[in-house]
Amino acid sequence: MTLDSLVVVDDIGDPEVTAVFPQRNGHDLVVLMGAPWSVYDPRIRGWLGPELELVRDHLAAGTPVLGICFGAQTLSTALGGTVSYSSRPEYGWVTVDSGVDQIARGPWFQFHHDEFTLPGGATELARNESGLQAFRAGRALAVQFHPEMTPELIASWCIAGGDRELIDAGVDPDQLIEESARQAVETQPALERMLDWWLDDIAQ
Repeated sequence: MTLDSLVVVDDIGDPEVTAVFPQRNGHDLVVLMGAPWSVYDPRIRGWLGPELELVRDHLAAGTPVLGICFGAQTLSTALGGTVSYSSRPEYGWVTVDSGVDQIARGPWFQFHHDEFTLPGGATELARNESGLQAFRAGRALAVQFHPEMTPELIASWCIAGGDRELIDAGVDPDQLIEESARQAVETQPALERMLDWWLDDIAQ
């Protein structure tokens, strides 16, 4: 297998972020994870285009795709939707109003300041007062929230600088870490139910 590597220069001028794009075939499924950027951030123009191309190729091939937060926004963009800065950012454990039993009403962990639209041909699955939270398009599932979060991951985000963003949003990082120790355990069954649904029914 050959890999193409692209280097992205971050906002302090050091080439610290490397995006590696594998070949576009031979994958059973693809999971698009979160990122500290937004899809409209000019700092990622160097690799967002190739990533969107990769995603579109997999969608066209019928590869099952799961998009989480930035990954969901990438899916929306790849399918013709739009992403923009939101006047209602979400941080912490937020209730989601779901239209399907397989996605629990919440709460789910959120850490974003963007909103995205439902692409043409996709089916809305969940939303709340901040906007669209989940959609399905063929064998792809997109969720704005972070079902994968653990207390350890949340604490590491805070240590890595996410605490500044939380404080600016009026969220106490220490309280969030403490709350997450309980919420992450309580939402584990909901995570497993959603993943089983994606793998068994959507991805098949």
